[in-house]
Amino acid sequence: RESQSNSPRPCPSSPRRPRRPQPLERSMAWITTASFNPSSLTGPYVAGGAAAASPRSSAYPDWVLLRKTARISAFRNATTAEGRTAEGRAVEASFWLVDPPGVSYFSVHCPGLQEEPQVVCAEAAFVLFRVRFSFPSERRISTHHFVYTARGAAGPPSLQLLPEPPGVEAVKSHQLGLLPRGGERYAVAFLDRSWTARGDAWQWQFDAYVFSSETCSWSKKEASLGLSESDAALLRPYATSKQIVVGASALGWVDISRGITVLCDLFDERPVVKYIPFPATGVCIAPYYRLTRHSAQCFHDVACYDGLIKFVEIGSNEPDCMIKGKGWRATTWIRNISWRSWRKHTRVDVANISVDPRYSALLPELWNHETHKLELKKLVFLLPTLSVRNDDLLYIMAKVGGEHDKAWVIAVGMKSAVVEGLAPVSTGRYCPSTMFSPCAFPSYLNNMTQGNKSEEPLVGCDGGILEEEEIQAEHRIRGPDMGNPVVKYFKR
Repeated sequence: RESQSNSPRPCPSSPRRPRRPQPLERSMAWITTASFNPSSLTGPYVAGGAAAASPRSSAYPDWVLLRKTARISAFRNATTAEGRTAEGRAVEASFWLVDPPGVSYFSVHCPGLQEEPQVVCAEAAFVLFRVRFSFPSERRISTHHFVYTARGAAGPPSLQLLPEPPGVEAVKSHQLGLLPRGGERYAVAFLDRSWTARGDAWQWQFDAYVFSSETCSWSKKEASLGLSESDAALLRPYATSKQIVVGASALGWVDISRGITVLCDLFDERPVVKYIPFPATGVCIAPYYRLTRHSAQCFHDVACYDGLIKFVEIGSNEPDCMIKGKGWRATTWIRNISWRSWRKHTRVDVANISVDPRYSALLPELWNHETHKLELKKLVFLLPTLSVRNDDLLYIMAKVGGEHDKAWVIAVGMKSAVVEGLAPVSTGRYCPSTMFSPCAFPSYLNNMTQGNKSEEPLVGCDGGILEEEEIQAEHRIRGPDMGNPVVKYFKR
């Protein structure tokens, strides 16, 4: 294997049938870069393999694309933290981390747990997730929220049960938001809203419940409204899909189809509720698999970095861009919470995105025999995800065919219009629009004392724990000229 040439194979100069993927042991040779632009990504997923990537000197990635749905598993590693539910059940949470665009995941172990836990939100060193138990015979559901803290140099990771705010009958996960406070301190906000009569008029009333990790207690505050009539009207059919931090004392609850409800001055006696509508566009959000709430997530995403909000929209001049062969374009806007309007930032058309021809071994279906190029639009587009770093990378999930369980997460440089990396992921039975959450907490683990890595199960690039015979091959994760080896999915 060491004697194999690392030079890229030339792409076919005339139409021919795509070559059959090589057997695993013959197809896993590293290749060198030739004409690639240096990538801002790290790890083995970038075009050209490890040679094209920025070297990572730390044990964990700076940030990850985390699958929101956990695996129920007793596997442990150096990231494992332990806690207990309100009823005293032991809970263990572990994270299995790979560089983007590879997909990371987390696992939870708890006696009697049958429903897979879900990530609610993640900011800085913290991950807020939900664990839920169903008791059909008693006709009740027991829901518990935990905050995972990556302590880093201060000690091992920890897991804290979040008590329910007093006087609230049922806490819905999408009403919670997480705000880092520096070091190991954090706050959790629960935003409760109601349609209330005030004299002869009806208006929104927002109550903010704030939990402090320092006092381990909740406080309740009635928020004042900084809403115009048009903003208040947009809030009526509001459906929260994610939460973002938009300042040192401000949280945003995102309705991915309309805009962001922002709770400002969270720690003042009288917080203020504002609303930021998304840029007005001509894209018509149609129901996707009859799930109207999820359909917008197939075309929009929102992220915030250092107070700058980023919004992306996938648009198309054709009726349905979520069909193989249809064209689409991605447009990003940026906005600070103090600005009066959005500013258009970048735009790229799928027809202009350059895909290195060496990826033809991984995705021969993209090859155009007439132009002798790979065309990204031949994939079935699923959803966009914005980076949480100060860069212009957009991560898109796409499939070769809509019926396949295997998809690809593709990193696209919005300014360079170049595919900078891709990685396979198993979608299985999960709804693609709710799969991933960008998280920065792994960077806080890098100063932590490492355990015995040889005793930890290794994670595959599709989010599965590897069997022994797969480990050696997986250490040489595929570059664009490595064929299309099949990776076994996670075994329950």
